[in-house]
Amino acid sequence: MKTLIIGQGLAGTILAFKLLQKGYSITVIDDNNPQKASLKAGGMVNPIVFRRMTKSWLIDDLYPEFLQTTHELEKLLGQKLFYPTPIQRILGAGEELFWTRKYTENGLEKYITPRISHNPISPYIETPSGYGTVHKGGWYDIQTLITCFRQYLETNGLLIQENIDISKDLKTDDNKVRFNNQTYQKVILCQGSFNNNQQPFNRVKYRHTKGEILTLNSQVYNHKKIITKNLFILPIHNQKYKVGSTYAWEYTDTKITPQARNEIIQKLEKISHFPYSIIHQEAGIRPTTHDRRQVIGFLKNQPTIGILNGLGSKGLLLAPWSANQLIQKMEHNNFQIHPEVDVERYYKGD
Repeated sequence: MKTLIIGQGLAGTILAFKLLQKGYSITVIDDNNPQKASLKAGGMVNPIVFRRMTKSWLIDDLYPEFLQTTHELEKLLGQKLFYPTPIQRILGAGEELFWTRKYTENGLEKYITPRISHNPISPYIETPSGYGTVHKGGWYDIQTLITCFRQYLETNGLLIQENIDISKDLKTDDNKVRFNNQTYQKVILCQGSFNNNQQPFNRVKYRHTKGEILTLNSQVYNHKKIITKNLFILPIHNQKYKVGSTYAWEYTDTKITPQARNEIIQKLEKISHFPYSIIHQEAGIRPTTHDRRQVIGFLKNQPTIGILNGLGSKGLLLAPWSANQLIQKMEHNNFQIHPEVDVERYYKGD
């Protein structure tokens, strides 16, 4: 089945990889926009929702697929992508009981330690009420993934660098789509936050969020675990740390702002006191929907064009499972995509 993928962010990259694994003939169109969210993401992998102390949605299914896909991509690209790293969650006053209770109530045995530690994390980190530890977390070098997979596509003649207009450049009928004198059986839109209000998926209710992060360097702070408390301190390489991130529901552009910079610094300095220098600040738009669930599938009346979008802040964990859902639908028309993420939730009654 010849397939055209539009967009090579996280969703398009993972989908393209999985289709190639299955022997599909694919072409990827991407305009190499430097503002795509995947190139700005912090890359933290976290299986827990701290606010409610619950497992992330479907994490027991998502995590094995995430690990397997990551190992396969690392082998293909010859690059280390995922760095498993414990997450140390700094607790506030009175939160120790909440942590230990939720450990049992929410079935968190595989993901967190039951007991709170009161041993110092670091001489530079304040933990007056202790901290809990999350397993199966880590840092994912998503920028290397996107860059190296793009090179792989280019080397194999599978990439077209172009800014496509869906309504004008694609010619569709019931069985195929034509683009640049080529015919495809399926076209999948994976354009992230650039997918707003495009036909035929103009009913999807997007609610994108702008996020900003800082990259710091510190010659004295040398902690190798991830710290979280209203922000994350994420160790990467050579005593560099990604710190953030902000969430802005209202925004006008993708530019960095002094307000976000100050917000991150204030939160950082509430829990730490190590000297640092700011290397750079980045901003990106997370592709999210009104119900915080990704969008997967094909419309009944236009089955040649599909969508994989809205992966949001948990996109690294969601992407492999989501791509598999879409591929199963491509291969078996009677396959039922999970109802919480099926694009048909926006078209009920049609």
